[in-house]
Amino acid sequence: MENTADQILSVIKTKLKGPSFEAQELYELLKKSENDLLLTTFRWRLHQLKTLGKIESVGRGKYSIAKRSKFNIELNNKLQNISKGIKKEFPYANFCIWSSDILNEFTIHQPTMSFVIIEVEKDALTGIFSYLKEHHQNVLLNPSEKEMNLYLGHDNKSVIVKTLIQRAPTEKSEISKFPVSKIKKILVDLLVYTVLFSLYQGSELKNIWRETFKKYSINQSTLNNYAKKRYVQDKAFTLVNEIKSLMKGNI
Repeated sequence: MENTADQILSVIKTKLKGPSFEAQELYELLKKSENDLLLTTFRWRLHQLKTLGKIESVGRGKYSIAKRSKFNIELNNKLQNISKGIKKEFPYANFCIWSSDILNEFTIHQPTMSFVIIEVEKDALTGIFSYLKEHHQNVLLNPSEKEMNLYLGHDNKSVIVKTLIQRAPTEKSEISKFPVSKIKKILVDLLVYTVLFSLYQGSELKNIWRETFKKYSINQSTLNNYAKKRYVQDKAFTLVNEIKSLMKGNI
């Protein structure tokens, strides 16, 4: 008989010890009761468990029973309309979009302003920037600190356009299906773009990282890889270790 999601979860809870387990270890265990279990079939069932929120990835080929939910960015009407426009005019361009106000969930002090961040692949950057300038107010391209101080408005209508790093952690929003940044990418970007995210530095930065790890499932392998790609792995490593200490390693 095929192993259902609940049956597999029961095996994980009763037969595997420790806070996490290796996928290969689970596969070998399940094969004892289902000799003809294909690796492709097993991987699909593992994917289903992740989709159902029953398990979470904690590294390459390593999982744990989910303790925290997955962070999802859902786009408001404004961001959906911007995304629709970009998709219509530049159907093959890679981009992602999110708003800084999603960070309010994790901050102690609520900022008085927010802005939209749109990251675009290099080849389409100039075209999409020009398009956005025609249709939206106060659109800034890779702004410097001086430009941020001069032009970043407090009316929450500013749009920041930046270059999208290749293979950056992005995903489609669950409802609108437009590309957004994954939370692990945002955490790292706060370390990279310190001028852009000046409101979220210092004690607020530590609080955002800490509260995110408390509330949501974070794939640390992906976070570490992206931090290394952006040359902030030492900063990320220090923050994660501080969080581990506060949470007694339970992240």
